[in-house]
Amino acid sequence: MANMGIGALGGSKLIFKRKFRWTFRIDDLCRGSVEEHFVKLAARPNLSIEETEINFLNAKTWIPGKASWETITVTYYDVATNDNEPLWHWLASVYDFTDPVVLPMGANREQYAGSGTLYLYDGCGNPLEKWVLNDLWPQAVNFGELDYSSSEEVNIELTLRYSNVDFQHICPSFTPQSCCGPCEGQTGGPPSQDNFGSEYAGYF
Repeated sequence: MANMGIGALGGSKLIFKRKFRWTFRIDDLCRGSVEEHFVKLAARPNLSIEETEINFLNAKTWIPGKASWETITVTYYDVATNDNEPLWHWLASVYDFTDPVVLPMGANREQYAGSGTLYLYDGCGNPLEKWVLNDLWPQAVNFGELDYSSSEEVNIELTLRYSNVDFQHICPSFTPQSCCGPCEGQTGGPPSQDNFGSEYAGYF
């Protein structure tokens, strides 16, 4: 009979990652940094992997294809001070809606993109994991609805696009490892760089 107790979930050193222990800030912008203090909602990155369908006779199977990072939504408290000024500068650098005649847009990544850093913490303030979202820029901006019957604060909701991610599992410290290895049936180890270059030069 199986043990019906709580098992490893009751471990004395087990740390649950909690949804409310995190910070998110955006750096490397042309006009300052969007600090973490006014972020209301955020998310860890989402990864989508395409599937390739393989058909033979009366059966089919699927294998993984290309992967892409999906957009995330980050919501900011909209405050009437200069604390959020870098956020507005960033939005205007991507698409300057404040100039309805020219509507200038950043011409290169240095002008419109930044890097977002997301930390998760334990209850003592120690970082558990770190995500860095590179080439980050707002793909959509929602300045939010207004409602006479509501007492809620005004928010700015951003849909953020990014190109790639750097991930670090800090506590416990480990690096996720894939199961990739040499081709099945390969003998003598992988080809040398010289042999590989000459043998496959015509294929690339």
